[in-house]
Amino acid sequence: MTRARASRRQRGVSLIDALIAIAILSFGLIGMSRMQGRMVSSATDSQLRTAATALADELLNTVLVDNANAACYTLPQAGVCGSAAATARTTAWAAKVLATLPGTVTRAVALDAATGRMTVSVGWTSREQYNGAPDPRQIQVVTDVR
Repeated sequence: MTRARASRRQRGVSLIDALIAIAILSFGLIGMSRMQGRMVSSATDSQLRTAATALADELLNTVLVDNANAACYTLPQAGVCGSAAATARTTAWAAKVLATLPGTVTRAVALDAATGRMTVSVGWTSREQYNGAPDPRQIQVVTDVR
């Protein structure tokens, strides 16, 4: 008699244990998927920063090789440029920046003639939303081109 009563009381206990285990597992999997999404977002952001830095470095290296025409590499163009090749390289670089980076892309190149310092600024908006708006990013690289 007592054995029959005990087995009747324990009916469904295994089912409740299984449901609790599934609930715990599902919360863990949801947490892991959110973490993975954030990791992908961070990796993408890092990749875009690297690309922007490489593009800025590419233009600065071009100016270092052709420093006699350094004023021709400014964006927007400052003054009259005597080298059509330098202007073409600057235009090609600006198009490459637009093609490489996502969102709204800005690029500016300024030369301080007194110090010989050239500043390249590249900006873009990330794909990630922050408070409902794209998050702006910017890289600025400065070097002496004398």
